[in-house]
Amino acid sequence: MSKKVGYVGGFWASNIGNSFYNIGAIHILKKLYGEDNVFFIPDPPQHLWTWVRNDYNLIQNLDLDLFIFSGPCLDRGFIKTYKKTFDELNKKNKSIAFISVSVSKKDENEAKIVSDFLNNYNIEYFMTRDEISFNLYKNLINAPVFNGLCTSMFLNDAVKFPMLLDSFIVYNFSAFIEPKISLTGTKVKVSKGSVFSFKSFLNKSKILRTNNETFKSSKFSIYINIILNRLFKIDLYHSVFSPYVKNNTYYSDLPYGYFSILKSAELVFSDRVHTCAATLIFGGKAMYVKHASRSNDTRNSLFSRIGLPDIYTKPVSLNMNYIENEKKEMLEFLKIIIDKSC
Repeated sequence: MSKKVGYVGGFWASNIGNSFYNIGAIHILKKLYGEDNVFFIPDPPQHLWTWVRNDYNLIQNLDLDLFIFSGPCLDRGFIKTYKKTFDELNKKNKSIAFISVSVSKKDENEAKIVSDFLNNYNIEYFMTRDEISFNLYKNLINAPVFNGLCTSMFLNDAVKFPMLLDSFIVYNFSAFIEPKISLTGTKVKVSKGSVFSFKSFLNKSKILRTNNETFKSSKFSIYINIILNRLFKIDLYHSVFSPYVKNNTYYSDLPYGYFSILKSAELVFSDRVHTCAATLIFGGKAMYVKHASRSNDTRNSLFSRIGLPDIYTKPVSLNMNYIENEKKEMLEFLKIIIDKSC
């Protein structure tokens, strides 16, 4: 009898990079469990918007056998979000599993707290996406633990999309102020940018800016704009500070346009992990620039796992033979466990 599996993911509009590993994970799971046995289940709103009173617990009431989680979720916040749900699933003899998971910071004490929580439940398998997370949890989880890859590495198997006829270099940065980038031959120099340092071209290549997060207009920005508008009769605030007025900016709440852009780009410069990951698995070149505060945590350690320690200093590309062999080992590990449990 085949298991009915729920893969829990989402929040694409608030971070389109989530979709990149969600799509890869769904592809793997359908390949292993069967196309008709895997369902995409949305994250509970409380996972991100803790203040939202949107508290019907969908997950614990679904008629499914196994619930699978992924992403950089291994922290105390995961316990707060899922304890009630997991307790209910446990009462109903449901199982959980983890694929492509990681920590956001290296913290042995937190890893012990999270593993103690998880070991209260029936865990079928636990697959990490980087060496730091694997080494923290390999001896703490009461289930088979595997040193896997980020499931974004399966995007090239999971999706098909058209290329672009245009030529461009991609800038993709979390913060409004971009770093200054100069490119001489194959040498890249990165320095601190300012509000006045935006460029439309890098050398002779047009810059296309992608934005990973949904449009936000805070009350503060609205009030400031009203004041400036009344004083100067122009929309000074948004003309200077909105990311949506920079030349060639692209945003969508769906991933497929990003895929066409990243695969078609000459080069990609970004401080977002999955922008680089998607570019690389589609055969492109990317450089990870540690720019915004979140780009300095351990999420970017997945690059070492895919064999690219130099991505911080220059644009690099994947060794596809290495990646395909690692993907094959991941699938073989999962298949053995799934065959035993189904």
